[in-house]
Amino acid sequence: MPKRISEKTIFEKGRFLLKDITIQLDSDKTVTYQMWDKPDTAMIVPITENGDCIFIREYHAALDSTIVALPKGRVESGDLALEAANKELQEEVGYGAGTLTHIATFSVIPGYISGLTHVYLAQNLIKSEKKGDEQWELPMFLHPLKEFEKLIDDKMLTEARMIAALYEVRRFLYNK
Repeated sequence: MPKRISEKTIFEKGRFLLKDITIQLDSDKTVTYQMWDKPDTAMIVPITENGDCIFIREYHAALDSTIVALPKGRVESGDLALEAANKELQEEVGYGAGTLTHIATFSVIPGYISGLTHVYLAQNLIKSEKKGDEQWELPMFLHPLKEFEKLIDDKMLTEARMIAALYEVRRFLYNK
């Protein structure tokens, strides 16, 4: 089984911490990989009493585009993903969750990125706003969870983590 024997920071700026990771293989050969040491993320699928999902429209500089998204945010060091989920929900859509259920944990490009995405289903929503760190407004809209594939078909929803989260939440709610 490969074993990590050392790591060294090679670049750090803002949210980017890049490291060289040296691995010892079973053959005693050593290899070095680069990775982005990224904090975990809490992603929330907020569902109203009517079965609608609350989506936001969020600008992403890397794509220079505004995309349909779910509320999400970084899990700060020392915090629990559950706490981050409820905080981000209040900051991004102005609701707290009466019930938060952990649905799944996903990796994203695990060969290069360390952070995990923890997916929570938010139900029994209660109006509760917190000031967040968003640089721009995040317009919201409702769409039936049972019909979220229409957003994919219309090329409005493209992020793989969000699509996977919606499938997992729908399966949890309707395929018990």
